[in-house]
Amino acid sequence: MAVELKRLIEKVANYDITLIAGKSGINRAVSWVHMVENEEAACFLDGYEVAFLTGVGIVGKDTLLSLIRAIYENNATGVIINIGPFIEEIPDDVIEFCDANNFPLFSVPWKIHLAEIIKIFCFTISKDDQSSLQIASAFKNAILFPKQEELYMVYLSQNGFLPSWCYNVCSIKLYNSNGEFLPLSRLELISVGLDNYLSHHKHKNYACFSNNDEILVIIANHSDSECHSMSDDILSYLKKALPEEEKYLIGIGRATKSVRCLFKSHNQAHAIQKLNQNGQIDSTMFSYSEMGIYRLLIGIEDSDIITDYYNKTIAPLEAYDDANNSDLCKILRSYLFHNGSVKDTADELFVHRNTINYKLAKISDILDVDLSCLESRVQLYLAFMIKNIM
Repeated sequence: MAVELKRLIEKVANYDITLIAGKSGINRAVSWVHMVENEEAACFLDGYEVAFLTGVGIVGKDTLLSLIRAIYENNATGVIINIGPFIEEIPDDVIEFCDANNFPLFSVPWKIHLAEIIKIFCFTISKDDQSSLQIASAFKNAILFPKQEELYMVYLSQNGFLPSWCYNVCSIKLYNSNGEFLPLSRLELISVGLDNYLSHHKHKNYACFSNNDEILVIIANHSDSECHSMSDDILSYLKKALPEEEKYLIGIGRATKSVRCLFKSHNQAHAIQKLNQNGQIDSTMFSYSEMGIYRLLIGIEDSDIITDYYNKTIAPLEAYDDANNSDLCKILRSYLFHNGSVKDTADELFVHRNTINYKLAKISDILDVDLSCLESRVQLYLAFMIKNIM
């Protein structure tokens, strides 16, 4: 769980710290702290920091408002100002800006040493990070090494995640307009923001963390309706938080019987993402429960069964196409997806019906199947669906 600014402020309540503006943002997450005395230093913020300032660096044309604006635009969580010889009082325009942008602004009198507050903040964040890393590491081990229970069972139990609970894995993959996955540093920032968003919306029993090229949200001990509510909030956050050039793929696997089966839900989430990426399912569908007949195929744990089925159905036709530069697979796919209608197939592909009939006869010979038989068509239809998840 992310450390909220509100919780940090409660830790230093006896340090005469006063909320001046931006009360609505008090529940935002905090990743670290940073001294920011000028606009140039604000550029070094990574996001979700609490900025501390005394005003010593405000010179020339710079104003407190321009510095606060720079801190806000670099995605800080809030700012704490040391009132004293450099900033005697906070101007109204600064207060108005922070209130308008829900950007928490606090004041601390000069007699209070900022170093003491910073030390408490850093200790609290570090302790929370240690717990979060332990939970994340345990869940990663549960996915990668399910049979080695000593790598995750005790750690999860100690942090309130019971082994007997059901678990859904939500995988989120993010990429830019060029189709390249976002760097880990960006994933970590989005993960912190998502964690804070879910916590603020009163969700419990979950873990949110980055994992290689994805963000994982482990949803624990949730009913179907609770899981649906959380997935709605995950989607809502991504739509609000990501710029237009950043895209996402979501997959939510089936609820497991226990934490020992976490890898199954993780694999299913990836299969759903692949279907979405290839345009084989509606882009608004990302949960296992919405997958229709794909649920059966995604649920097959032995990949050799999938490969063997495909090799004995469609693979020979693909090999023929490759060797002869033909389009029989394309013809067959269209024919099957049009419920065996030669007319609709011909219309879609802009060819004569006689051409379709000729090529269907060729397909029947190559695969040694009767395409007029419903069972044969169903088997081939499933083979094309299998290809979509391979």
